Amino acid sequence: MSLGDLYEPLHEHHADPYPFYARARREEPLFYSPVMGAWVVTKMADVRRILRDGSRFSSANTLRPYAPFPPALIAELEKGFPNRGSYITMDGEEHRRRRAPAAAALTPERVAAIEPYVTERASQLIDGFAKDGGVEFMAGYANRLPVDVIARLVGFAEEDSTAFGDDSRAAAAVSMGHRFASEEEQLACARAWVRFQRLIERYVNERRAAPRDDVISSYLAAFAPGDGPLSFEEMAELVGLVLGVALPGHITTSALLGNGLLQLLSRPDQWRLLCERPDLAPNAAEEIARYDTPTHIFLRVSTADAEVGGREFPAGTEFALCLASANRDEDAFERAETFDITRPPHANVVFGQGPHYCPGAGLARRQAEISLRLLAERLPGLRLVPDQRIEYRGTLDHRGPLALRLEW
Repeated sequence: MSLGDLYEPLHEHHADPYPFYARARREEPLFYSPVMGAWVVTKMADVRRILRDGSRFSSANTLRPYAPFPPALIAELEKGFPNRGSYITMDGEEHRRRRAPAAAALTPERVAAIEPYVTERASQLIDGFAKDGGVEFMAGYANRLPVDVIARLVGFAEEDSTAFGDDSRAAAAVSMGHRFASEEEQLACARAWVRFQRLIERYVNERRAAPRDDVISSYLAAFAPGDGPLSFEEMAELVGLVLGVALPGHITTSALLGNGLLQLLSRPDQWRLLCERPDLAPNAAEEIARYDTPTHIFLRVSTADAEVGGREFPAGTEFALCLASANRDEDAFERAETFDITRPPHANVVFGQGPHYCPGAGLARRQAEISLRLLAERLPGLRLVPDQRIEYRGTLDHRGPLALRLEW
């Protein structure tokens, strides 16, 4: 029996998939998963090669759901805009052209410019619960800071930040593999997707009339210059482009923050070390991302006959690149299964690689570094509430705790 027949990424192997990944790297580094409809790639060398070769391995299937949408869900989604314009599913020159405004908004210089706001907002959030002796960290911090930061960059007003976060977080469940508790939850997420599209539409119209220095205005200038009314097709494209920045711009960082506090506080010696040496925050952020990678799976499809893992595959073969497994590959990292915040930074695939490397990687890293430093300095007595059961979001594109209760 193949390991693929045993693999249950959203069920048995969701809470703690790492023992299964380790077994796969030893016994069957490349296996076919009927659940995912793709060959799962677990070794760093194979994952890295596929990510770098955008001409032979397309990202066209990146947002493919693992199971077909039911008619009721499709009916809800049809109330919004068709899914167009997202550079995430494009390749080559078209991908580069549509990615450019997002990359320009997230350059190291732009990240440095917004850093004072990140520090200020992080401090405000900590002030909000510092005297309480306890907090549910995801709701009180991890799900809020990244939303406020990316909303500011994209161009949303502060008063829309909560709606931005709630609806985009729910909408993310529609775009990739997700374990829904019920049909009603699935429909609710589809409605959130449409609401989020409509919120973006409103801002696109506002920026059409009065451009500003934000991502929405940049996309308008690049893909619909002028000041006349936008056609349905133009609006659909712009909504897709903005959604492609706004949604991944916070969900991965939220998961990264939640995973980070869980890993650090589960190892009190590592937390004490960070409190004694806040200068280790950049190392700690990188080690958290490597050891407990927020994004577990990237889908790719071959455009030509290709060799992967020593086997030949025809064009049209789908692959599920397991970033979380690659980042614990013993052939890529010494003591790969050891969590160590003093580990020198080493190349990983946390934010992808090659042409589709995440343009927001630098922003995510800075938010994690600033958060870890501030929390270590201000709440050195942080600890996990004993005996809590950690449950994870039922998805693979931003795997992080649903809730994380801390006390001090």
